Amino acid sequence: METFERAVECAERFGACDIDKMEQLANELDEFNGAYFEKADGRNPAMMQKEVSDRRDVAEVLRLQGELRLRMEYLDGANLFAQDVHDMEDAYPEHQ
Repeated sequence: METFERAVECAERFGACDIDKMEQLANELDEFNGAYFEKADGRNPAMMQKEVSDRRDVAEVLRLQGELRLRMEYLDGANLFAQDVHDMEDAYPEHQ
């Protein structure tokens, strides 16, 4: 249950968790089989499937957020085009 809580918290709050933790949580969500909250008594298989599908969505959000943050770090620190744009802005502030 703690994994579920932390995974949802990280998915909902951009930047709240480090990238390695998000990957770990995504893997743990993927490894969990079946439904946890919706009872497996067969009365509502659609809700059980929805829970599983939504859990996979949370795992995907964690991975996408991690990828986006890595790309943003690259853009901020190593992307030549972005650096050239910033250098031009600094050199010619009147064109902003």
